[in-house]
Amino acid sequence: MACQLALKEWNVVCEAIARGQQIVLARKGGIAEPEGEFALPKNRFWLYPTHFHEAESKLNGLGKMLLQEHPEFLQPPASPEVTMHLMCEVTDAIYLEDEAKLDASLFEQILSREALHMRYHYRAPGIHLLVVRAYEASQPPAITPTDAMAGCKSWVELPKPLETGDLQPVVADADFHVRKNLLLSALGA
Repeated sequence: MACQLALKEWNVVCEAIARGQQIVLARKGGIAEPEGEFALPKNRFWLYPTHFHEAESKLNGLGKMLLQEHPEFLQPPASPEVTMHLMCEVTDAIYLEDEAKLDASLFEQILSREALHMRYHYRAPGIHLLVVRAYEASQPPAITPTDAMAGCKSWVELPKPLETGDLQPVVADADFHVRKNLLLSALGA
């Protein structure tokens, strides 16, 4: 099976997902999204690691430690080539309108509480929470980005479909299901 869709995400978030430290993504629409709204076109996609262009203050303690371990995330990449390490499958998509429940997602992602609440209120209250099951490629494919992939947008179509056959789950099945169920229960979903 192959996949040509990728979701742009900060390098440091991709690293947290690759380490099994994060299983939820909090999304609002990007500047280039139609009407600024986030949509989920498919439930499987590659994670496209992007240059970390936000302040370290947007991260919680774990995120800050990851950033200290990877200072290269603060610099533009040395090569134009992007390696696609992670394939994600959305197991649950929740549109959260109750801000009081937002903090329940803090233990499964690396954004700071303040950054998460700022995202929630950006443009209009509400946020999409995607519970993702991540799979790591044993031989990660690399791509050369095209002009169409540039800019502030969530989704990009890769130049060609990338094979997804040789993937291993980042988090063991039983552990993932326990974490997912605890999160969904805390969110009341």
